[in-house]
Amino acid sequence: MNKNVLFKYGRIIVLVIFLLSIIFNLSFGSVKIPISEIFKSISNQNQIHYLIWKLRFPRILMGIISGAGLAIVGSVFQTIMKNPLVDPYLIGTSAGAGFGAVLAIYIAASFYKYFSITFFSFFFSFLASFLTILLARKKGIIPITHLILSGVLISTTFSSGTILLINFSRRNITNAYVWLFGSLSGITFKDLIIPAISVIGFFIFSILKSKELDIIALGEEEAKILGVEVEREKWIFYLLGSFVISTIVSKVGIIGFVGLIIPHAARILTGSKHKLSLFGSFLLGGIFLSLADTISRTIVSPIEIPIGVITSFIGAPLMFILLKRGVAK
Repeated sequence: MNKNVLFKYGRIIVLVIFLLSIIFNLSFGSVKIPISEIFKSISNQNQIHYLIWKLRFPRILMGIISGAGLAIVGSVFQTIMKNPLVDPYLIGTSAGAGFGAVLAIYIAASFYKYFSITFFSFFFSFLASFLTILLARKKGIIPITHLILSGVLISTTFSSGTILLINFSRRNITNAYVWLFGSLSGITFKDLIIPAISVIGFFIFSILKSKELDIIALGEEEAKILGVEVEREKWIFYLLGSFVISTIVSKVGIIGFVGLIIPHAARILTGSKHKLSLFGSFLLGGIFLSLADTISRTIVSPIEIPIGVITSFIGAPLMFILLKRGVAK
């Protein structure tokens, strides 16, 4: 297919797949429900209605919100850091947020009841990201190899801290294991509020700033010549992106590879202009994570596999392909 034609219809294709994926995810689970029954259940207050609209639907929405958030943050981070391998998972942001969430739960369970999981997630996600960049920086630049190695080091450190906290208080925070590989189990409509506001807010802000992102993508020197305050824009996006990741991780745990592979897929379908690629990342991220969740709860039903395991099995080979194709030069 011609690239121009693909870019022209890419958004429509992604939007159609997005809508179809919602119906597919509502239908499949430990109990398969025919699509015709899904529409009938909207008005029928029965067991199927409860299963679809009270249990599956909020879970699917969280998958869409989380996937979209991880994807657009990954896309923006790749631009402002001038690095196609940047991902909230790889640079330690997710691991830091997970550690902060578990620390808040540990303190609340052991010492003091009222601690903000979101605040702790944000603080440690920002700290982890800052330490990764600080360690990777060399003579004013951040080489890809250094960034990956620093990210692995910081992620491992915070992940080890998370496991240590869980083992300190097994009885009180056994459910904190969710933060190691992620899960959408038990999500309610109430859980959607903060992540939805943060993700949609970041998406709108990024679209409004899409021209600045396009200019930054050309190079920092060119951006400065064109009047963009690069450092200020980078830190604003960095802070807002870390907050988005913290709100997602505080609800569903650490989920890797979404922010790495989805932005590249979106650019293939919509082109490199951020106004279009961010839209594509939003939809594709939602499709990918909600489908991964459906796989996680159906592949060995009634046992549920952590969603991060599914995204890693899919994401790792795709990352290898990106490296082999020279995307990460």
